[in-house]
This record gives sequence, C-alpha cells and structure tokens, in this order.
Amino acid sequence: MGIHLKTLAVPVLLLILLTNPVSGASAVQEVRVTVPESVEIMVLWKGEEVGNSFTLTATVEPGKEYTWPGGPQGLQIKDLSNVPIDLYIKAEGDLQGPETIPIQNLKYANYGTNLPKTPLTTTYTPVRRNWVVKSEDESLIPVDLHLTVPPGTAAGVYSVRIYHIAVKSPGEP
Repeated sequence: MGIHLKTLAVPVLLLILLTNPVSGASAVQEVRVTVPESVEIMVLWKGEEVGNSFTLTATVEPGKEYTWPGGPQGLQIKDLSNVPIDLYIKAEGDLQGPETIPIQNLKYANYGTNLPKTPLTTTYTPVRRNWVVKSEDESLIPVDLHLTVPPGTAAGVYSVRIYHIAVKSPGEP
C-alpha cells in the first residue's frame, strides 16, 4: 500500500501553516497615498451626460417666454472635483433659426444658490464661486433657463450651444 499524494497534502499544509511565523503575526505598516487634485464637472441635459456643453434647441413663437427648470428634465451640473471650484457659463453666440434672437434674451438662474435671472453672454461668466462638495447631495445642482422671444421674431426652431467650465477656486469669495 502506497501513500497517496492527496492524503499527504493535507498534513503537510497544516504543518507549514503551524510552523510559519508569518501566518499568525500581524504588522502595522504606514502607507502614504498622494491623491492628485482634480477639477471636473459633468453637464447633464434632460438626464443625459453631454460633456461640458449642450445645444439648447427650441421651437418658439414671437412674443412668448419659455422656461426650462433645472433638474432631471432640464439642465444640471455635477461637480466631480476634489477641490473647491469656480464654475463659469457662456453661450456660443445668438440663437440661430429663421432669424436671430439676441443671446441676452436667454437667461440662466439658480445654480443651487438661488442665483437670479442673468442674461447669457459669449464670454465665460462666473455663476458659482468656491463650490465645495462634501456629500453626494451637494454634487448635483439645477440650472434654470429662460428665453424671451422678441415680438416680430419669425416663429421656428432656434438653437444655441451653451458651455460650462470649472477651475480650481483660489479661495473664499
């Protein structure tokens, strides 16, 4: 009768575990990790991630006002940064369609701070300073959009590209 290798493996493994001083010992080792600073936002338009910009397209009639409330059915900005940021907005230009609607007729508001209605411009304008996210609830903010179509403007589909950027905040406002 020979000894089967399978039968011998269990006692040998137990012997190794019992005689190996590392198996029962514990050690404390200091570990240092450097997390690089990260400035990143995500723009969500109607629940879809769209990078840092989106195109607002609307079918409008002359003399009417239109509102797109911020939130899952409208515009939201998500802060994915690990440092305080300053957030900016700009438009590509006037709304283009059968005619032109001046960009000043498109206003933004809210940004989680009850920012009042402010006309869009073609240069980056600060909308939120020193934004610090401490919880998931604080990372997503609504942006309301309001458009006033001047009387006499041709009815039709108008659109404009809107951009957001973020930079590391230099500190308290």
